[in-house]
Amino acid sequence: AQDLNVIEEVIRMMLEIINSCLCNSLHHNPNLVYSLLYKRELFEQFRSHPSFQDIMQNLDTVIGFFSQRLEQAGSDLSVERVQEVIMKGAQALPKDRLKGY
Repeated sequence: AQDLNVIEEVIRMMLEIINSCLCNSLHHNPNLVYSLLYKRELFEQFRSHPSFQDIMQNLDTVIGFFSQRLEQAGSDLSVERVQEVIMKGAQALPKDRLKGY
């Protein structure tokens, strides 16, 4: 049980670091957004866990926002085109949609 608590604390700390990068400098972190989109299924397990639900709100907002933009851009996008959509989206995402913790 103690090991599980330590693991939960480490996961929460990592999610808080990601959240901080998204809230404070989204436009400087397009590779982070790309990685979140590419590996979004990894975050599914944290949504329903009570220890992470609050911090997952921002990640869900970012993943949802950029997923929608990529869908609008079409299918079969090159890596460069995806990065371009992310860069433009980072400037367009209203800052008030992300909550700081």
